[in-house]
Amino acid sequence: MSARSQGGRRPVGRRPGDPSQTRATILAAARRQFAERGYERATIRAIAARADVDPALVLHHFGSKQRLFAAAHELPVDPGDLFARIADLPPPERGAAIVRSYLSIVSSPSSPALSLLRAAATHEDAARMLREFVGAAFLVHAPRLAPGPDGARRLALAGAHMVGIVFGRFIVEIEPLASATTDELVELVGPVVQHYLDGAALGTSS
Repeated sequence: MSARSQGGRRPVGRRPGDPSQTRATILAAARRQFAERGYERATIRAIAARADVDPALVLHHFGSKQRLFAAAHELPVDPGDLFARIADLPPPERGAAIVRSYLSIVSSPSSPALSLLRAAATHEDAARMLREFVGAAFLVHAPRLAPGPDGARRLALAGAHMVGIVFGRFIVEIEPLASATTDELVELVGPVVQHYLDGAALGTSS
């Protein structure tokens, strides 16, 4: 009889099998739990239950909920490379490309980026992580994406616009925004972001 069936509980300690696979299973469970519950309400115990491991094993691999949160938010693409590629596009195509790429990263309720946005609304550590991400992955490309003395400000406004779209679409679920297709949003929002990049939204020259 297994230790779990004898006591009705999962065995404490290391899970048999490949440790890297166990780690991946915990990370997947953490991403789903953070996305659904936010940082404060997600617990190590609930994440462990979703991964079908003992909570002690989660702490063995990651040490704390904060470290687990950081590990779970490895993005599916390199944002720096992504925006560098967008900067290589002809200028009139960049706004639509930013919208489509951003929406693709947060296209499902379990996406790491959406989990981070949800948590950033209530937890300073998550907000700091989001600020650092925006600075390192997005604003660093201001000289190419939004040239001019106020380029960083215009690019920040474009980023804030996109955060608002995603917040309303996936977290508040405002209709008809929530049910709009990606193509519809690119068509509607792409020109707005393009205005930010060009400087037209602020009455500045590009």
